[in-house]
Amino acid sequence: MKIAVTGARGLLGEECVRTLGKEHEMLPLPARDKLDLVDFHATRDWFLANKPDVIIHTAANRDPDSCEKDPDLAWTSNTLVAWNVVNAARELNAVLVHASSDSVFPGDRDLPYHEFDEARDPINVYGRTKLASEKLVQQYIPKHFNLRMPVLFGRTGGLTSNNLLKLRMAALSGQKTAAAGDACSSACSVRDIARSLAVMLKTPFYGTYHFANSGKCTRASYLQSFLKAIGMDPDWVTVSTIAEINRPAKRCRNIFLQSRLLQPVFGITLQSIDEALSETIADLKVDGLI
Repeated sequence: MKIAVTGARGLLGEECVRTLGKEHEMLPLPARDKLDLVDFHATRDWFLANKPDVIIHTAANRDPDSCEKDPDLAWTSNTLVAWNVVNAARELNAVLVHASSDSVFPGDRDLPYHEFDEARDPINVYGRTKLASEKLVQQYIPKHFNLRMPVLFGRTGGLTSNNLLKLRMAALSGQKTAAAGDACSSACSVRDIARSLAVMLKTPFYGTYHFANSGKCTRASYLQSFLKAIGMDPDWVTVSTIAEINRPAKRCRNIFLQSRLLQPVFGITLQSIDEALSETIADLKVDGLI
């Protein structure tokens, strides 16, 4: 298959290019200075010229705080761009993989959210833009995989998109990183997601699927676990509260994802957070990044 990837230099997009490239012809979209996905006609022209069978749409503004501070830019980056990609996929009759988020849920319960729960009442601008994007995909593209994902980590994305590499660099420069210890969530390795897509894209079992490595973590505990595992002092992460950090966008105190579909439909069982983090660290060492 010929697979186009938006956001191909980001954490998930780069991993999709690397993993799926073992079997398929990959078409990473050009950088923003060469192709602005906000431009409807330029986006359409690129896709029609390249004619991918599959479009993996990962390009988005995933930072809730910048979305909150500039809602217009958030709606442009996350929803208008999705509209442009959706229209191109519809015209080509291509399969569309859409990268969504756990932020489409309000985080108002201790139980995990699964695929049969209604996405509703996001608590911040980022969540509202992602929910609107989901609706575009579900309404206009019958052949879609809508992937809801929590905190992501992996070997890819470089210092621009990889929070683990950013954390290590900050610690090496003597700078502490504040992270919430009172916000518990799921997390997922982008390599697990890309490996799952390698299976899913061979099927016609379209729909919405949740991704999360088994287990739960706080943002602080997962960052501290990373530092400890690479032989650095975990105290470079300062454990704070959501209130103390006081970011522009609201955060959920508890938000967990669970899949009721990956295993019965595709035979996919994701590893634990600890196992995935260990694999990621091994990958970063192989790539010479740590």
